[in-house]
Amino acid sequence: MRYRVEYTERAARLRDFLPADDRRRLLRLVRKVAEDPYGPGTGLRYTNDELTRASREDSAMVEFIVIPSRRVVYVLEADIYDAPRGYNVI
Repeated sequence: MRYRVEYTERAARLRDFLPADDRRRLLRLVRKVAEDPYGPGTGLRYTNDELTRASREDSAMVEFIVIPSRRVVYVLEADIYDAPRGYNVI
């Protein structure tokens, strides 16, 4: 069952202002995380933090928190990395 996705203000602002191709990449990753937040493409972000998880795919990266009791994934941070355009396009 798919989780509902919520964004922090900063992550939502990035999502809204990205060029269309980058936005598609980011939203594809967010959909994948919403389908299975504990799947093989995700992992703990920090070694001393059991809550914050991260996932990367196709130059997109998201950090998120999963609230299983409410079936919500909170996207804390989102980024697009693209070396030819400059390592970080934000």
